[in-house]
Amino acid sequence: MLINSSEYQAMFDAEEKLWWYKILHEKVLAFIQARQLSKDIKILDAGCGTGGLIAFLRNNGYDHCKGFDFSEDAVSLSRSRGFDVSQIDITKISEYFTDQVFDIIICNDVLYQFEDSEISGIFKGLFSKLSPGGFLISNNNAFEIFSGTHDIAVGSKKRFRLDDFTGYSNVSGVFNVHSHTYWSLFLSPLILLIRSIQRLQIKLKLVDLDNIKSDVEMPSTLVNSILYNIVKLEERLFKRAPFGSSLFLILKKK
Repeated sequence: MLINSSEYQAMFDAEEKLWWYKILHEKVLAFIQARQLSKDIKILDAGCGTGGLIAFLRNNGYDHCKGFDFSEDAVSLSRSRGFDVSQIDITKISEYFTDQVFDIIICNDVLYQFEDSEISGIFKGLFSKLSPGGFLISNNNAFEIFSGTHDIAVGSKKRFRLDDFTGYSNVSGVFNVHSHTYWSLFLSPLILLIRSIQRLQIKLKLVDLDNIKSDVEMPSTLVNSILYNIVKLEERLFKRAPFGSSLFLILKKK
């Protein structure tokens, strides 16, 4: 699992401003608002990182948000925001929140840290904490062709396709895929170029793998705004994009 303290600090510093986080948080909020649910719904952020999404949801009126993360650094940074966050191993989630259920569970960019044999069990645990008819929102890194130094820095064991989640659904028997979209379609050529160069550098041993960093870094204000608006344009044009470096899913409890 991701245990690099500097990576969590970088996440904490960037979550409220970086185009990628802003897009992802807005996707989560858009789905919740589209369901026309009460602002009193109970939300659990499973693998909450440094608490940026919880902060975003609370700023939009959803006050009943809890979170947990495996990392002590992430939990500490989330708590520094004043949030109700626990240190929990997601593979043992069934042992926690024993007297609680949630209307929405969010699990963004967590599953890449696990083998397929573990992921179906994680889904069983998470869906046991959802109220009847509840939804799990999950964003995941997509397509191995996009792998690069970022994947090494965050301890990624795999990238996903939609078919993977169909398989997890069949094995776990606890959810159906309600909707999905890949995203960053318009930025895919640029991302592919950068990641291809990174893979070549790794192959040529031009990268210090002991001091590798993720892509979580703020660009200039202008570049950040351009990247954000490119993806927002993509969202307006495509309700469901066929390709991209991330896969955003809505999973419904059976």
